[in-house]
Amino acid sequence: MELRKKLGAAALLAAAAMASAAGCGGRDNDPDPVPDAGCTGVCSTDAGTDAGTDAGTDAGTDAGTTGQIAAARRLSFGGKATLRNVVVTDVHYEKLSEQGNNAWRSYFWVTDPAAPKEGLFIHKFYTDTPDTYRPQPGDTVDIEGYFGTEANYEPFTGRRHRLANQRTPPVPLAITPKTTDAGVSARPPANEVTVEQLEASLGTAQNSAALLGTRVHLAGPLTLTNPTPEAFKRLDSSGTPPTYYGFEVGNGILVYHDKTRDRNLTDGGVEVRCDFQKKALAGETVTFPNGISGVWDTYTFAPCTDGGTDITGCGSNTPDSGVPGTTKPYTYTIIPQDCSDLGEVTAPPAP
Repeated sequence: MELRKKLGAAALLAAAAMASAAGCGGRDNDPDPVPDAGCTGVCSTDAGTDAGTDAGTDAGTDAGTTGQIAAARRLSFGGKATLRNVVVTDVHYEKLSEQGNNAWRSYFWVTDPAAPKEGLFIHKFYTDTPDTYRPQPGDTVDIEGYFGTEANYEPFTGRRHRLANQRTPPVPLAITPKTTDAGVSARPPANEVTVEQLEASLGTAQNSAALLGTRVHLAGPLTLTNPTPEAFKRLDSSGTPPTYYGFEVGNGILVYHDKTRDRNLTDGGVEVRCDFQKKALAGETVTFPNGISGVWDTYTFAPCTDGGTDITGCGSNTPDSGVPGTTKPYTYTIIPQDCSDLGEVTAPPAP
């Protein structure tokens, strides 16, 4: 796996979050490119209440239709959705093809400017069209794809609502860029939220949860109240002290810190970011005076059935994913995209 070549062993476990973004079963150690294994209109066995009712075969056919993302979330799994004039807010994961064809694999979020409290995860594979399109925050695009969820066995992103390609019969996800190279400053502003609003989302299914898939800003001051929440605990058979994939603030709001934690490098060095979990574990009181920003979306954990440690390599050899310490299939978390979302950047130590 490509990430494993770049990160030291100590960072590998937490790096799995990034590697897991390979959607419905396609992982970085697959041949490149391969058909996007498992990425059909139905990519989860957990239809449950989230499948909702069939909102029609095409959600939001009119440009700027208010509620088009909400309509897409109410489609039956496998239903076709067309989103018009939505804006890329953040990129979860991307990788350039190693075949020299300039094709990009990218997983990202979009928001509808006509309904800024509605967002959705988009799962673009190398062969989706245009294959060379590399989404950037601020881009305005049209998207035609098929509604479903990330596979249950995907750690971290499993069960998350998304649009993707259809595998059988093969139909690519189609993206029509309208404006590109807009830059982060052009993306829609974060929705201002309160702890109470986010707490209200926690007990709501994805087809009706407010703010899901959008950037939010939870106003400060906020205090890091728990550096090792049970919901973020890694489950494996390593016998080592457990890894926790984030921390908790306020009255139980989870913050998934894959993009802001420090990373150990293969050369023995450390890429210092803004690892507030590390500070809290060292006994420091951590407060975010300006609050926290990031994408509000799902989180789940999928351990290997045999308890193994290669959680991104066991594929469908997993029990159903869920939230450790609970009976929930998933929960919601703020996902900061960089240190600026936490209001502070930790400078690397002087050489």
